[in-house]
Amino acid sequence: MVKKQIVFDLDDPRIFNLADVISNKTSKKILNYLAEKESSETEISIDLKLPANTVNYNIKKLLETGLIEKTKNHFWSVKGKKILIYRVANKKIVISPKSSSVLMSILGSLVVTGLIAIGIKSYAQVQSTNVLNYAQDAVVSEAGKEMAVAGSSAGMVAPEIIPRTFEVASQMPEVWIWFLFGGIVALIIFMILNWRKL
Repeated sequence: MVKKQIVFDLDDPRIFNLADVISNKTSKKILNYLAEKESSETEISIDLKLPANTVNYNIKKLLETGLIEKTKNHFWSVKGKKILIYRVANKKIVISPKSSSVLMSILGSLVVTGLIAIGIKSYAQVQSTNVLNYAQDAVVSEAGKEMAVAGSSAGMVAPEIIPRTFEVASQMPEVWIWFLFGGIVALIIFMILNWRKL
């Protein structure tokens, strides 16, 4: 996926290059020229009547800031040197006082923590259901054996075992709640410790 914008925060070291490029008349001439057509350094130098080393220097600065980019097209010189073609990058420049990447990572972490908690809850529910089914099967099997041995008096065994099984199954810890709580607490602690950077 191609990014449609170039984001600089005020602490980004590239912002100095951007300021240098925007204030440089030669860089602006090259940008205007490349806005009209894709060209090589030699073509830019000839058409704008600029020295080749000046064009090369400004092209490097423009590439560093992301204002221009190399195309996939190129050609070879008579001497066998690869000649690159440049064009204006079709991107917006966004300068923000603070980087939003930290906030986006915190939101992403909250979403991932929530999804993992839901997964743990689903797994725990399946396991709880399996325990109850196993216990009911065991009770029915045990009751069947008792009934075969003692006749109808064994019918009293099943009602005593079933409540204990449900009690044990219902006392299984809600691990997903503790995971979700721990994840949120960890993110809150992270935000408190890094509140000046956010």
